[in-house]
Amino acid sequence: MGDLVPLPDPGLPEEKASINFKFGLRTWLYIAASSLIVGLLAMGATFLADPQYAASRTFLVQAGANPNDNATIVRSFQAIMSTTNFATELKARSDLTLPVATIAGMIAVDNPAESALLEVRVTYSDLKVADRVSENILPTIRDIIEANQRQLPVESRIPGPIIQELFNRPIREVVYISWFIGFLGGSVLGFMVAFGIATLRQYRKPVVSSSRDVGDALDIPILARLPAMGDGRGSNPQDAVLGMLSAIERLGARGPIHRLVVVGPEPDLERSKLVLALGCAIARNFDQPVALIDGDLEHGQLTKLIGATDEPGLAECLTGELRVDQTLLRLENGHTPALLSGMVPPSGMIRVLPAGLNRGGSLLRMRSNLHQVLGGLSGRYVVVVDGPQIPGSVPSTQLLSMADATIVVVTEGTTSLRDARFTGDALRSFTNNPVGAIVLTKPR
Repeated sequence: MGDLVPLPDPGLPEEKASINFKFGLRTWLYIAASSLIVGLLAMGATFLADPQYAASRTFLVQAGANPNDNATIVRSFQAIMSTTNFATELKARSDLTLPVATIAGMIAVDNPAESALLEVRVTYSDLKVADRVSENILPTIRDIIEANQRQLPVESRIPGPIIQELFNRPIREVVYISWFIGFLGGSVLGFMVAFGIATLRQYRKPVVSSSRDVGDALDIPILARLPAMGDGRGSNPQDAVLGMLSAIERLGARGPIHRLVVVGPEPDLERSKLVLALGCAIARNFDQPVALIDGDLEHGQLTKLIGATDEPGLAECLTGELRVDQTLLRLENGHTPALLSGMVPPSGMIRVLPAGLNRGGSLLRMRSNLHQVLGGLSGRYVVVVDGPQIPGSVPSTQLLSMADATIVVVTEGTTSLRDARFTGDALRSFTNNPVGAIVLTKPR
């Protein structure tokens, strides 16, 4: 068994962190779900919350004949009543045990229509406490005024009754939080938190968002941009497969392709679906038998697609327990995903070599024994390999070197730019055969 060739050090290339708000559909669904859930929780809280009581008083501010001086004093009183210092004086006078910050939050001061009136509203869960704070507003502000004017000469003091209550009785009412306001506020909060988390994740681990990103990261030609199979946008799976066949023809301009390896920067079920559909299309359109090999011994996505997880396969062939012809499975219509209905060729035209059972023990044998497996299929089948993640734990050096061509499949909104860059570096190191990229798009 030959020595394993070390993969490029993934710690060297580092992409610049950037913020990209072009999230995938799944991310937007998470954001929408978070907004809805938090909004509903906030709406429920409005029904369970205790009622609040408000005591409102209206004060008239009149300092003299000069309207400019009067407007200044009105604004000054409004500012004074909104300060923490005023709440401190109010707490001392009303003999309350509440924190100063709580008292300050209870008071709302409004100056309607820039008039000489100040409307002071005190809101709290206990009506008696709200009343006590409200009735001490006027005495407290008068004490503050007198304390500050006591040191001034008589001629410098502000004449007249500066502030007085306009009505004899305060307005008392029960205040409920609107369920709509609760839902709206909760939804906005949920959206902001979820959007912030998604943005932070995108900033720390940016993903492919366009074909240009793919070209920059992989540094290999982009052959086609195809919709993901069964993405719900009404796209025909056959259109995606025909687009990939056209891309393979361009890639194989140097000669016929009998061994095609399809890999990617991460394990991707969409890539395995595309490989399965591609094998069906080659068998149907070119009337050639096709052998699909699940070369991803770590994840076995293609094996899972056809429901062959309990069947022996590539792993047993690598260890010498079984021959290739003992493990090949016939692909029938009943063993394919529903999205490939009607695309499967006649029985016997397409065979599948699943990943097998003893995968862990076959990883190290893959590089040395794979040529025997592929040699057993040469001349009888067009071989399409659903390859592993590159770079990854599955040895792929010989797999890439024995291929007539290699296709790299990346998915917009899912594939990490960092992983795509590592894949491009690995492919340039391990193969001299034609390499091209397919970009899968998903609805946003």
